[in-house]
Amino acid sequence: MRRVLCGLIFLTACGRDLTAPATDLLVTASASRDSFRVGDTVTVRVTVFNRSSQPQTIGGDFCGFLGFEVTTSDGSVVGPGSVFCSAILILKTLAPGDQYSENQVWTGSAIGNGAGTQPQMLSPGAYIVTGGVSPLSPEGSAEAPRVIEYVPAQVTITP
Repeated sequence: MRRVLCGLIFLTACGRDLTAPATDLLVTASASRDSFRVGDTVTVRVTVFNRSSQPQTIGGDFCGFLGFEVTTSDGSVVGPGSVFCSAILILKTLAPGDQYSENQVWTGSAIGNGAGTQPQMLSPGAYIVTGGVSPLSPEGSAEAPRVIEYVPAQVTITP
């Protein structure tokens, strides 16, 4: 009996797909340059991959479906500067295995840029750029948190 039970456990363990992703969505960020001077134009590419076996819906507006934030090594969000977009919600559904990418331009702008003020820029240093996505239900309402894995990019702003 013990051999049969051990055999069943072994077969069950071998039958599992151990390489199956543990996350529903994978969000990656990359920058066109690892190092740049503040004010130079850098393209930030954000890609979302549907790693689940179910369709995944994301929300966006007229600025796009994907965004990014810039943080310091301690996790403080410092950029990019504000972008004003419409509040109209647009939905995009990714089938299992699908991916979607967007490119956005960034010049090293910092949070705190208000209308009619001089743009604030980040100081020279190392920063982390992390892509962002808003998962929604197929009807467009907020959904229970999904498991999302983020793969950020590292950039350095030089003097």
